[in-house]
Amino acid sequence: MQTIIHNLPFCSFNSLIIERKQRSHLSSFVTLPPTFSVQPRFCARSTNKQFVAVCAAPSDVETSSKDESILITTVETGNSNEVKVHVEVSGEKTQTVFNTVFEKMVAAAQPIPGFRRVKGGMRSQIIPREILLEILGYSKVYRQVIKKLINSAIEDYVKQEDLKVGKELSVEQSYEDLEETFEPGESFSFDATIKLQESS
Repeated sequence: MQTIIHNLPFCSFNSLIIERKQRSHLSSFVTLPPTFSVQPRFCARSTNKQFVAVCAAPSDVETSSKDESILITTVETGNSNEVKVHVEVSGEKTQTVFNTVFEKMVAAAQPIPGFRRVKGGMRSQIIPREILLEILGYSKVYRQVIKKLINSAIEDYVKQEDLKVGKELSVEQSYEDLEETFEPGESFSFDATIKLQESS
């Protein structure tokens, strides 16, 4: 898997680097029955939101994670206390994480009116996935998946590089921008700035 950088305005980590897809709030793999109303999603843009990472750290060269489905490119900065990274996650990995997060959210959800639980407390498999997504909320599910993708990619990278980092991880794109570009089963990318712990 290769990272393609468009004309290298990449070094500035401008949020416009990510190719945007025009779409409604429903992803391409979901089709709702005509009885469901679809309400458009409106998002307020805000940049440089802070995400708390489980763990995070940088390297001084291009590298890929031990997980081959994640490619991480680091960019040198003048500041020795931080490193900027560009992370590309494969479509296979996004689909796997989406499935895992979605199943956990469905298991933790309240009983769904009109559908019975099977003996043993498990939900029946006859509930269509698109109905479950509509009930849980696309935005809520996608945000959980994006958060897990960001944290796991950075955590793996930190462990691989054996770096000491602070708990703060700054992602250049807002959640709304990341959510707009996210599709389960397609590649996903983001830019982040990782703060290193000051050595004493």
